[in-house]
Amino acid sequence: MADNSSASAALGMELMLPWAWETGLVADARGERRLASMRLDVLAGGALPHADVADVALTMQWAAFICWVDDQIDRRGLGSVPGELERFTMPLRGALVSDAGPPAAAPAHAVVLAGLWERTAAGMSACWRARFTADYTDFLDACEQEVALRRSGIRLPLAGYLELRRRTITLLPMLDVLERTGHAPLVEDPRVNARLQDLRRAVADVAGWANDLASAADDEAAGQDNLVALLARRNGCSAGEARLRAAAMIEERRAGMRATAAALRAASYLPRHRRQALRRYVDLVETFMAATLHWLAVTGRFTCAPGPPTPHRSHVPRP
Repeated sequence: MADNSSASAALGMELMLPWAWETGLVADARGERRLASMRLDVLAGGALPHADVADVALTMQWAAFICWVDDQIDRRGLGSVPGELERFTMPLRGALVSDAGPPAAAPAHAVVLAGLWERTAAGMSACWRARFTADYTDFLDACEQEVALRRSGIRLPLAGYLELRRRTITLLPMLDVLERTGHAPLVEDPRVNARLQDLRRAVADVAGWANDLASAADDEAAGQDNLVALLARRNGCSAGEARLRAAAMIEERRAGMRATAAALRAASYLPRHRRQALRRYVDLVETFMAATLHWLAVTGRFTCAPGPPTPHRSHVPRP
């Protein structure tokens, strides 16, 4: 990681922890230790190696919020009662469609999303706003579908699981955020749209499957299906063999992603300024993919005993 990236990420962490206390994403020392152990500075700093502190900090805050929502749904059993998850997600849906911001009685998680959305959407195009809203709404839809299946005891076949996993990983909304913080908007052009969508889907697949490798023990403890468990069940093999099969799937998908990225970079039929913008976006996606895989290898997000909080200058715990 470049020196600028390390410095921006360190300062971003100093900004993120007080923000997490103030917004309610962290409520006690244990929660702070867990958040610090996630090493979101590694993720954001690696994804944006040349960005300033403000962009890195905003990216880290989005990542913290996404992880927090995931924990509420998967690790705390939200949705075991019919209608419970829908009551949780409804204010999140509302936070993205109201220009006036959330109502005074809105729950804290909706207020956090509304604040992140307002800061991120400022100056972005109507197409970007519509894409982010659609991607995040689809994530919420997929979470509700996943919880309903789990509650009903229904286990999807591999193809169905992979399709749903692509939607529950929250990767596409995060890619949308990176357009803003990485200053590399997606190029809208019918000549490259299909390949760009394939590139984005490939990143979501690789991130989701790699996440399943990292979180297999957590998912088993939570009673949640996982790619490793599904492959073991489908092929009648051990967990170790299933992990090897998952790793092979990831490498095959990454190879396809690299081929798609190369084809997009070679799109000589676009005007010069469009080619340059397209290459900036492809570079951003590939850099984010590498940062995500590195982060999954070092994060403490999937450990039971996160380490001590990261020191920071300004820390005002909530009363």
